[in-house]
Amino acid sequence: MPVVNPSLNPVTDADPVEVESSTRRPRRRPARADLLALGAYVLLGVFVCLNYWGDVTGRVSSHLPTDHSWFEWLFAHGAYSVRHLENPLFTAQQNAPDGVNMMANTSLLGVTLPLAPLTVLLGPQVMYALYLGAALAATAGTGYWMLSRHLVRSRAAAFVGGAFLGFAPGVIHHANGQPNFVSNFLLPLIVVRVLRLGEPGRWRRNGLLLGALVTYQIFINEEMLLLTALACLVVVLAYAVQRPRATRAAAGTFLAGLGVAGGLTLVLTAYPIWFQFNGPQSYRGLQGGVFHNWGEDLVAFVTFARDTWAGDPEVEKTIGLTEQNTWFGWPLVLLSLVALVLLVRRSLATRIVAVLIVVFTVASIGPWVRFDGVETDIPGPWSYVSDDLPLVEMMMPTRLALVVAAAVGVLLALTWDAAHRQGRPATDRPR
Repeated sequence: MPVVNPSLNPVTDADPVEVESSTRRPRRRPARADLLALGAYVLLGVFVCLNYWGDVTGRVSSHLPTDHSWFEWLFAHGAYSVRHLENPLFTAQQNAPDGVNMMANTSLLGVTLPLAPLTVLLGPQVMYALYLGAALAATAGTGYWMLSRHLVRSRAAAFVGGAFLGFAPGVIHHANGQPNFVSNFLLPLIVVRVLRLGEPGRWRRNGLLLGALVTYQIFINEEMLLLTALACLVVVLAYAVQRPRATRAAAGTFLAGLGVAGGLTLVLTAYPIWFQFNGPQSYRGLQGGVFHNWGEDLVAFVTFARDTWAGDPEVEKTIGLTEQNTWFGWPLVLLSLVALVLLVRRSLATRIVAVLIVVFTVASIGPWVRFDGVETDIPGPWSYVSDDLPLVEMMMPTRLALVVAAAVGVLLALTWDAAHRQGRPATDRPR
């Protein structure tokens, strides 16, 4: 809680006939389960933001107060732009007289502009608190939909995985004042669309849907979109290595759909992206050496997050000097390792998840390995990467760990689903 002041079944590598022949539940039960899951996520979102509602117009996060105030102002900016019909990509209401390039900053335009009428009605502080809880719940909800419709049979497994995707410790850390990093509700939908690009005969439709989702995500959080794109690249490569024949068969359709998605995104975002990098008050790269300093501490992976009941605020003085993007706690790390060992040989999806966890754990370390708050002399992967490369110059290594958090959420769903199906015959496994 924020502090106040495609060809084979990806689950089991089973023959597709086995999946289709499984006994289906009546339609009412999944619908009821879906509603219960969404209701639980909404209650969790309310609980996370509960401290704000004691004085919603006077309280800000004590952990990231300036970020909290900035995003409240962004809601006001969205309402101001709509009311006065001003260009939302730039504002003179900050940094006068030079103004601010909103596309070059965390402007959250994809949220603040559509919600402008509610902001006018309720005020930016109330709108901020409402949206923060709603974004957490919506991310969990789309994660649940992705898992229950495309990866696992058990609704309970999908619920657990979706809950972690929406409320992981690293996500709750950002909920202390950075709602752009909890607004991940489009990302599960983007992942599904990417992995369905190879469907025969549907490359135009899938490409258009993917392009529309990517376009919208650009106006919410480009950095999370980049991390998702990198994760999808790793997933596709890992699948291609393990299923070369199926990959070759679907490659043409996949690339055609990807081309449609890229073309639509380019058409719709050409001017805003140009404005971001070439408009007034635009900039390149990160200031203050953030690139060189913000790698994930190895001890952070097994440490309980500050914003949990088992957390300790004192750890922020050592390993908590950067963002807390993992902080899983040792029981969850141990559970994840055991699950990987037990499932990796029998499940294609688990093998892909394992690749994601390894690749992005290593990548999140940064230029130098940090252990318990001490920067060692051991070089990390980013010490071999030039910080002048496009996109790389604006990335923070520690945030790559957010992909690890997402992979752990999927792993939890796969683990629960495997336990749920244990001992059941193939024809008695509920979908």
